[in-house]
Amino acid sequence: MNNRVIGRIISINHNNVTAELTQNLGSYITLYDGIRFVGEIGSYVAIDDLNRRIIAEIISVDEKNEMAAEKLNKAESRRYLKINLLGEISNSIFNFGVTKMPPVFSEIKIISESDLRLMLDINENDITDDSGKTKLTVLPIGSSVMFPEYQVKVKLNEFFGFHFAVFGNTGSGKSNTIANIIQRIFSKKDYSARGAKFIVFDSNGEYEAAFKSVNEINSQINARFLSTSYDAENRLTIPVWALSVDDWAILLHASEKTQVPIISRALDMIKVFDSPADDDTAKKVRNHIVASVIKDVLSSSENPTTQNAKILMILNKFHTEEIKLETVIPANREADVNNAGGRNATPVQLSIATALSLAYAKMYAPVSLMEYCDGFILSNINDLIENKPTVPYSLKRFTEAVEFAVLYEGSISSSRIYEYTSTLVTRLKHLSESEQGSFFDKTEFTTIEDYIKSIIGESQLLNIDISSLDDTATEVVTKVFCKMLFDYMRSLKPRNAMPVNLMLEEAHRFVRSDMDYGVLGYNIFERIAKEGRKFGLLMGISSQRPSELSKTVVSQCSNFIIHKIQNPDDIQYISRMVPYVNQGIVDRITYLRRGHALVFGTAINLPTLTAFDKANPTPNSGNSNIVEKWYL
Repeated sequence: MNNRVIGRIISINHNNVTAELTQNLGSYITLYDGIRFVGEIGSYVAIDDLNRRIIAEIISVDEKNEMAAEKLNKAESRRYLKINLLGEISNSIFNFGVTKMPPVFSEIKIISESDLRLMLDINENDITDDSGKTKLTVLPIGSSVMFPEYQVKVKLNEFFGFHFAVFGNTGSGKSNTIANIIQRIFSKKDYSARGAKFIVFDSNGEYEAAFKSVNEINSQINARFLSTSYDAENRLTIPVWALSVDDWAILLHASEKTQVPIISRALDMIKVFDSPADDDTAKKVRNHIVASVIKDVLSSSENPTTQNAKILMILNKFHTEEIKLETVIPANREADVNNAGGRNATPVQLSIATALSLAYAKMYAPVSLMEYCDGFILSNINDLIENKPTVPYSLKRFTEAVEFAVLYEGSISSSRIYEYTSTLVTRLKHLSESEQGSFFDKTEFTTIEDYIKSIIGESQLLNIDISSLDDTATEVVTKVFCKMLFDYMRSLKPRNAMPVNLMLEEAHRFVRSDMDYGVLGYNIFERIAKEGRKFGLLMGISSQRPSELSKTVVSQCSNFIIHKIQNPDDIQYISRMVPYVNQGIVDRITYLRRGHALVFGTAINLPTLTAFDKANPTPNSGNSNIVEKWYL
């Protein structure tokens, strides 16, 4: 039988089309291009209509027994197909989507090889120069599961020039898919991808094994590996001075009403005290802050020994030219005589160090010191602090600033601030003394530009292993790094001059739907999703829990690779958030085998069930061999 007609359309609705197979048609038909199975789910059929050919996918097969209108009312079996309309072929070009529905009773046909080629082959050719060398415009990523002889290809510009997502249960093959795609990108030797920039945030430390060979396969490509581990040879450090109020709030679990303002004040103090010495405004602010704190300490009910210790700590770390231990101040002999600790008089002038000195548990000249500090008190300090530029600082300096900020806030508001902020100070000290704290460093770089240039360098592939960090630190690290990268990309001239592809593994850890936006309401991942493409910053997100991801980020993805997913929440989320998805596609992703995935989006002609080759070498993401490990 060489006729390709296998049935006709009997009903049409907005979701799908129902066709009845021709009676007495067997399960197989013989055609010029081979033997074809009739009614295979996932295979394609064609519907001719005027100047177009509609392509549809079989999504279900049903068989019903009906009574024939004969004398004996003999039961007859009829087969029905549910088909989903995918696109149209017109003028030898396949376009995804259908302009209008086909008429009822239209014939459906087994698809031909030529039609299949038009559907699966991307209508773009690689660019070849005079020497015969080629620039890729499409990238093979696997083969069709239904038609293994056909490679599945994506358009490079449409796939990597936009955001994309890879979803799937653990063990479904996500890591292999990502590793395989990146290996393919960098395996080409003539017209190598030397201008590419891929940054992979490796949440589980599994990709180094897969990418180590990139340097060997192609000498023109440089893969660099950084780690957050304390003892790593190539250790990534994040400039602590790049952390915002929100970043510190997340890292220290700070309460919004009482502790976040202290963090903000501490950052302001660093700006003021570490700014250039010739800044007159900064001088006034510095003197005001130090004077206010000293006055508050001297006015407190604490004993002179404690007061002495606090003020010495302040002046050792946050002194000014006008207020330091060596500063000579006027003495109020009459007022201080009762505080002389057994001494009968005070001199006409004395140093601050002398004024603070103790004898017989009394301070030598507290009144003189308070009167001297009065001369530096300002009425409105906040206006003078605003808009001061960030200055590089260390974690130790920030710790000192927080302690000083607590004292200052206590001097101008409530003494209970010490009680409210005790947990904040404790967490900060713990962080500064821990291995994780050493990860946040002042660094040798004083600008974002210098730092990002040093990280990216001349490498085409940068793998950052963040597996040693806990969830809180992971969120902060990725957020701060991406924020600096985004600011750097925005500063480049001309715009979009150097595209960078971010690959965020286990993205549900830091691109969450319930992410705390902090006091500033700023989410860098959502901003990159909405604006990054304009500046050449593109994101790829990989997750086993798509329902936990930010809806804004997912909605901005143009291409999807979806492996097996079984969680009902995730399936429902995908059906709501992802374009191109119908119920037939959603149903299929629940039973995909390992290494198979549905690929769809703007970079491919139509949703295609794809078998991905094994990455070589493979990422370190395999399961434990229980039998081997147990039975020794």
